[in-house]
Amino acid sequence: MKRSRRGFMWMSIIIELSLIMGIALYGLIHSGGTDQANEGGLIQPMEVELFLSSLDEETITDEDDSSIESGGPYTAAPVLHVNVYRAKNGDNLWSIAKKNDLDFYTLLSINRMEKANRLSIGQKIKVPNQRGLLHTVRKGDTLEDIALEKGVSIRKIIRVNQILNPSEIKPGTDLFIPGVAVSYSYSKELLENSGIPAQFARPCRRSRISSTFGYRKDPFTGRRAFHSGTDFAPGYGARVTAAMDGRVTYAGYMGGYGKLVVVKHSNGYSTRYGHMSRILVRKGKYVRQGREIGKVGNTGRSTGPHLHFEVRKNGRPQNPLKFVHR
Repeated sequence: MKRSRRGFMWMSIIIELSLIMGIALYGLIHSGGTDQANEGGLIQPMEVELFLSSLDEETITDEDDSSIESGGPYTAAPVLHVNVYRAKNGDNLWSIAKKNDLDFYTLLSINRMEKANRLSIGQKIKVPNQRGLLHTVRKGDTLEDIALEKGVSIRKIIRVNQILNPSEIKPGTDLFIPGVAVSYSYSKELLENSGIPAQFARPCRRSRISSTFGYRKDPFTGRRAFHSGTDFAPGYGARVTAAMDGRVTYAGYMGGYGKLVVVKHSNGYSTRYGHMSRILVRKGKYVRQGREIGKVGNTGRSTGPHLHFEVRKNGRPQNPLKFVHR
């Protein structure tokens, strides 16, 4: 009986000492001085700091690319940088765009030239570091409106243009919209404003160019000779499509052209499609842009499967790459 009372007494002493030490320790922890005190003690600023950290992470994370392993946010939308390129002999906007892994309409939009198909040697061409289009802010526009209209993340627009205050975007300001798709109506407007009289589509999709317009070494004679078109080499049997709306004025075999289709367009333009393996239209047929008219072949005076494509104005051959941009 005595032992149990003595054990209870020691247990009480231990509990009291523990309480005293706990109170003392609490006082030491919270004795940082009156200048640090506030209604929530030291816990409140810690909570605010953690909240701000999580908010910052959320702000810089893009829905389209939030993977750290892939290079972090905004990998697909770097800050806009524009270099200046001086045109050389034989250059055109299409070839300059290809060299810089851009599309033609990006250069057409950012340069705003009145005669885009007539570059002079030494002419300065603005070349951005990414694909996109210029958009001029209209009265009443907000960044949200522009992002929804163009189908591009608002965060990318802010990042690319380094916008400090999104609420103060003034009418008349030019914004670069990264990765925006070019609509048919807008592409037509760009071409008209740039002095390009007609819009021709590529007659072969996803094809390399094996020979360009102008003087070259003739593959048969080895002598210098004029090449009146551009050769596309997508492979034997690939689809050949009409570059522009028009009426077929010839469909058959024609000497060195081999199997040839000629389409007459408006404003004195016509196109020729040579060396085809098959012809899928007849003379007098009206064709729309993009309509299949034949298959790539190796007929006529040809050294291998390809499409010989010509653009003519009033019968005179023009450089197709000054008109073909898609």
